[in-house]
Amino acid sequence: MSMLTTRIALLAERLGIPLPRIAGHARLGLMGSVRVTQPIPITFTPRVVEQLRKRDLPLTPDAVVDAMNATHVWVWLQIRDGEKRWKLPEREWLDQCSKGNVPTQDFSITLATASWSLGCVPASDGHGLAVIGVLGPGKPHFTRRLLTADFHNGALSDFDLRGMVSLIASQMLIRSQIEPRRIEKEASDDIGFVTNVRRYLEALRDHANNSTPRAQYELAGRSPVQIRICDADAWPRAFTRPDTLLRFPVQQSGKTRDLKFLDVTDDGDVITMDWSDDRNEILDKGELQVRPSDDGFRRMREALDAATTGTDEAHARLLAALTRPESLGDMARTESHGDQQVVRQLEAKQLALNTPDVALIHGPPGTGKTTVICKIIEELVRNKQRVLLVAPTHVALDNVLERVGNRPGVTAIRLGSQGNVEAQAHQFLLQNRSKDLVHRLARNLVAAAVSTAEDDAVAAVQREWAKRIENDEGIGTMLLLNANLVCATPIGIAMTPAFREVAVEFDVMIIDEASKATITDFLVPAARAKKWILVGDHCQLPPYVDLGELEAVISERVKRVGIDVPEGWVRELGSRLRQHFDKRMHPDPEQRVVAWRSFITELSKPFKIDDALIGELAVLDADSDKWREAHLHAKGRAADAPRATLLRLGAEFLELQTLALTSVFEYLTRLPTSRAVRLNYQHRMSPKLAEFSSELVYGGDYPSAPDTEKLGLDIPSLQAPAIWIDTAYAPASSRYEQPRDQNWSGGSYTNKLEAAVAKELVETCATWAVEHWQGDPREHGRGADAPFEIGVVSFYLQQARELCNVIFPMCASGTDRWRRQWKSPAANGALIDIHISIVDRFQGREKDVVVLCTTRSNPVGRRGHVDNLNRLNVAVTRARHKRIIIGDSTTLAGQEKGRPRSPGDLLVRLYETSEQKKKWGGALTWGGKHE
Repeated sequence: MSMLTTRIALLAERLGIPLPRIAGHARLGLMGSVRVTQPIPITFTPRVVEQLRKRDLPLTPDAVVDAMNATHVWVWLQIRDGEKRWKLPEREWLDQCSKGNVPTQDFSITLATASWSLGCVPASDGHGLAVIGVLGPGKPHFTRRLLTADFHNGALSDFDLRGMVSLIASQMLIRSQIEPRRIEKEASDDIGFVTNVRRYLEALRDHANNSTPRAQYELAGRSPVQIRICDADAWPRAFTRPDTLLRFPVQQSGKTRDLKFLDVTDDGDVITMDWSDDRNEILDKGELQVRPSDDGFRRMREALDAATTGTDEAHARLLAALTRPESLGDMARTESHGDQQVVRQLEAKQLALNTPDVALIHGPPGTGKTTVICKIIEELVRNKQRVLLVAPTHVALDNVLERVGNRPGVTAIRLGSQGNVEAQAHQFLLQNRSKDLVHRLARNLVAAAVSTAEDDAVAAVQREWAKRIENDEGIGTMLLLNANLVCATPIGIAMTPAFREVAVEFDVMIIDEASKATITDFLVPAARAKKWILVGDHCQLPPYVDLGELEAVISERVKRVGIDVPEGWVRELGSRLRQHFDKRMHPDPEQRVVAWRSFITELSKPFKIDDALIGELAVLDADSDKWREAHLHAKGRAADAPRATLLRLGAEFLELQTLALTSVFEYLTRLPTSRAVRLNYQHRMSPKLAEFSSELVYGGDYPSAPDTEKLGLDIPSLQAPAIWIDTAYAPASSRYEQPRDQNWSGGSYTNKLEAAVAKELVETCATWAVEHWQGDPREHGRGADAPFEIGVVSFYLQQARELCNVIFPMCASGTDRWRRQWKSPAANGALIDIHISIVDRFQGREKDVVVLCTTRSNPVGRRGHVDNLNRLNVAVTRARHKRIIIGDSTTLAGQEKGRPRSPGDLLVRLYETSEQKKKWGGALTWGGKHE
């Protein structure tokens, strides 16, 4: 009920109708009622007392007041017209009253019960009501409002009549302006949204609980226990959640030990357990069993319940933002002036500070998202506000902490496991801060008691407390409750007992990398805040979603409608649903249409419908509301029953796509434009490297800051900033990918020729750095002692493993699976770091040189992951100085099915905007000659 009250108030606010929530002793109550916190004084004129006495059942004023206090009382206002007749007030009069401009005369208040109505006017002292008439039973009236109050027979000198009248007038104004159907529609939308999220979470929970996966692991550390899953692609996200237990074999034959999941690295490669193996019990490698927990899903449901049933106005605003973001009101914005490189950053900061609820900061690569976040945090802390900083990746949190964690006035806490937190952020970890505080407290207590006598009672208490606090787990809770900046991943929040068990509330939540968080990821931390700032870029990678979880939800929906489906259909439909999502931003409309029709065709298979109906479905577009409406039209006709079922499933799967695949950031791009700012000047890379994304992703609004002109490396044979080393001139037997099945589709691809070229490129760049790298001294740069960083990135995991196999033997030994240092330091004495990974794990990172392996090379033009706008945008924006692409131009930028690709094709443009090298290195020339 209270949520509906708040919904009415928020709707009035969006419509520009003034609506005070509190006016004197009056408050906005349930269902838009007026609640008065002090008794309303009413006095009865002698004439009215006589009227009551002469009734069939004589009454006294006290009896009337007692009866009113025991039942519902409705209230409305009337005013006198020029002929001294009472009538309903017009909007202008109500508008003035709602603003507090209540007249002293010429209006009356009617108090109505089921038995009678009392006509009242303001008492002569202006602090109560004088009853001037008694009427028959109260009649329903469209302007009446429920009055929740007690009444008092007689005068009370401190009663604020004007405040009560002001609030009644505002409620009558709302009633006259807002159709009940609109309120009901919003309530229905809320219910639909909540139901969809709840069903989705229940399906994920059932999937986890009904799964008993096993996985081969390798031990990566013992203190705490850290493991690598040998087939990381098969490790579902559902099992990296709170309270999941992994059962490990131990040294004693036949014995096992259950360890609780604690954390996972950003790339998902290393899983940390909540236990240290000091006795070397766990086997170095073996097979583990998973015992899933529904704790994570339960907390998501609790957060959803808090947002939908909470009495806090912030929760109502959160639900409104998630249910109908486009309906939130516009915000007044102050235009900034000055240096164009920082104007958008200033506007983003002001938007974040001034928004009443939700704001978006869209930050393309290298445009200063971290800088803006730091400035926002500093200003919020200065204003005595508490900030929750959330990000799906550890590196994003640590980058912010490195800049603001030790600023004056900032008390920062970092949640997470030490192994996943950068060294510079270890000091902020909750466990480290707790230990430090305990140590200082104990030291001070002991020091204060040193010079006192042994029998001193106060000193004895101090010594006892010094011993106790060393084991006091409440210290961490105290720190968490008093910190003004708490930083965590969604997993870190879920895994921290102090955060889970204590009602820690925040004024503002900032979520960085919000384009990698789903709506359900967002819910748990969002329920702890009153305002939400989302920072991200939906033109980069979306959230990671396990295909198995998608299939689980599809299966649950299919079971509910009771249809038979072909074997393998659920998996194929999940794959087509994700492919359609991946193509949603592709600049080629034909590819978007093909992906959409492919999904519809697969969806229709169990229903055996004809091509004409598939064409009708295609016209509905990926709009679940249109599918729902079509379902309702077909639902009532028996002949259309299969079609109705198909339409219902289609609507549900499109809603599933929104919940499971769409990031919360992309979802909220439907907010009014006044609630979003897009940063534009990029400061990361050479201008030549930014051209592709500026043209094809950001509509030309992605200029390069002037100081980026200084970026570039004069490496012999690799001077240009953007290079494409073309493998098209190598024999097909050498350049084509593996596996080479009949259709050149499916499989985990590798390309040994590209790996060999990448090895030579790394060696060439590292050798140059040993002799010439002098750091990065440009303004706002990393300094003259900066390491030289080389990133080698693939679109396929198997190719990344192949790259490790051929490149790392040239490097110094190390234990990290994906990173090594070159065998010699750079010319400035710093390390030369070589990081190999896949594109999906590289968002948020930047390197001096990036070598990009496209991998796909085949005679039919199948391009695979590289032809995804979001993934390609991430891949080409990681380099500061130099980007080197290795790829077969005939496959990637050549003809498709005998037809030239369109001039605006993604990879055609990427090829055209790079310096093309037809031969380079020994792997491509067989003579070592560079071109």
